[in-house]
Amino acid sequence: MSHLLTLIPAWPAIITIPTYAVMTWVLLPCALQDYRTREISNWLTVPLFFLAWPAAIYLNTLTLTFATFLGFWLAFKLGSGMGPADGKIAVAVAALTPLGLLAGIAVSGLVFLWQRLRRRPPVSIPGAVTFYAGVVISFLLLVSDKLI
Repeated sequence: MSHLLTLIPAWPAIITIPTYAVMTWVLLPCALQDYRTREISNWLTVPLFFLAWPAAIYLNTLTLTFATFLGFWLAFKLGSGMGPADGKIAVAVAALTPLGLLAGIAVSGLVFLWQRLRRRPPVSIPGAVTFYAGVVISFLLLVSDKLI
């Protein structure tokens, strides 16, 4: 698990772990609100969305951020069940914590697979919760990688 930081494209090493730590705390109210009500207030997501674009340029994650934006916009237009708040959070996670995006998608996929294997009817999984879990998992992996 060493050299996990090499997966992050051209990031200044000094900001990696603090960025993941801050995103862990910033996404917590979004995840809690999404879990409880299946909606997230704009005052929580809009600042993240607008912060994501200049951060993506600075952190060299603009391609991933734009691809995430297009993917969630298309999914929303096709009626996938993903709401605009999920898209805004995904864009912010892609820009600021790319490993968190990957881990969040993996968490969502594993929950879906678990439900299918247990032959349960599909349940709606709050998007903010899976992205929050992904950021927390990636933060813990980065911290443990630095400690080892």
